[in-house]
Amino acid sequence: MSASAPSQKPRTPPVIERRIRKIANARSITLSLALTFLGLALVGAVAIRFLDENSFPTFGQALWWAVQTVTTVGYGDVVPSGGAGKVIGSIEMVLGVSFISFLTAGVTSAVVQRAQAKGKDEERERDRTETQTLVDALADIRKAIADLDQRLDQIG
Repeated sequence: MSASAPSQKPRTPPVIERRIRKIANARSITLSLALTFLGLALVGAVAIRFLDENSFPTFGQALWWAVQTVTTVGYGDVVPSGGAGKVIGSIEMVLGVSFISFLTAGVTSAVVQRAQAKGKDEERERDRTETQTLVDALADIRKAIADLDQRLDQIG
């Protein structure tokens, strides 16, 4: 790199990547997952309640349906009848399945990265130990050579 080349800033990970790391590193992955699903369900419940009032006369019924849908359980006891409701249901299902896949991939990636980092740390420690062994052996060899030189000087 030339002296006139502009220095590059370290790459900041994208928001999604930072979020995955935060969730994967958090001790409460279950709580994060539950809160995210609850948020998705609440948004879906509000939307379905206002867009398909005939099928969902109460917010409680809309929330029950949204929780079933976003978690992909889908009991089928409450279903949207209008086109708008089916669109909301489709969005909830896609978001639910996508989120589960996304979270699974993110957590798996974090676990693999931790294992790789641990392996690299162990390899570094092994290399450090081997290097120290070589340095110690070299010091012993130098001392032995110095002793031999001293003996030769005494003989000659």
